[in-house]
Amino acid sequence: MTDESYTLPPAAAPTNHGHTRASWTLVTGVLLGALVIGVGLAVGEPAVWLTGIVITAGSLLASWVMRLRGFGQPMGERARRDWYAH
Repeated sequence: MTDESYTLPPAAAPTNHGHTRASWTLVTGVLLGALVIGVGLAVGEPAVWLTGIVITAGSLLASWVMRLRGFGQPMGERARRDWYAH
């Protein structure tokens, strides 16, 4: 049997684990866009799958704007603080 020493990480991960409004907007938009693209490819209509691409790109843009407005994962020093200091 060996003696192993354990050390704590320098900081804990953010507590929301990515469950933010911005991330859910992105996931929902990408899934909906992928569904529309798949239907468009199955039907053979370029207008339908192009609409799916627009939905996917729009959800990416909406999620990015939401993150900038504070509805996403914290940026900067707030995300890197030392959780074990207290």
